[in-house]
Amino acid sequence: MTILSIIEQAIQKVLINDDLLIQKKMEWATAHRLAVYLEEHFPGWNVDCEYDKVGSGINSKHNSTGDHKRPDIVIHKRELAEKENNLLVIEIKMESEDNSDEEKLIDFTSTPNHNRPFQYQFGLKISFLPLKMKWFQNGHQVEATLFHQYRYR
Repeated sequence: MTILSIIEQAIQKVLINDDLLIQKKMEWATAHRLAVYLEEHFPGWNVDCEYDKVGSGINSKHNSTGDHKRPDIVIHKRELAEKENNLLVIEIKMESEDNSDEEKLIDFTSTPNHNRPFQYQFGLKISFLPLKMKWFQNGHQVEATLFHQYRYR
């Protein structure tokens, strides 16, 4: 399966099983349900919600504000900073007009720096109302079609 097909399959489960959470715009609960559905497809990886890496001694401050930031969902190997151990960072928004987390995804997929000594291979923003996905890699938004080539298993 490709990363894109796994994500699409997990989103479909959320839409079918957890539509009430979406309609009530319950972002954290929706993110949790998506993480549950993703977890079964990524054996050997940790799928965590609101994980900030600070507890592991890895600083995750936002470059422009200095505030700590926690992604909604990460697929990673805990306490390991190397890019190959940080597969995907996901931000959830209920409404597609909200672009507030795109800067965060650009930062998390950019080259590491003194504020953030780790980098995720991929970033994803999912908006549910209406359903839209925006993918990020190497600090830039990229086309979703690129993710048909990334085979996971």
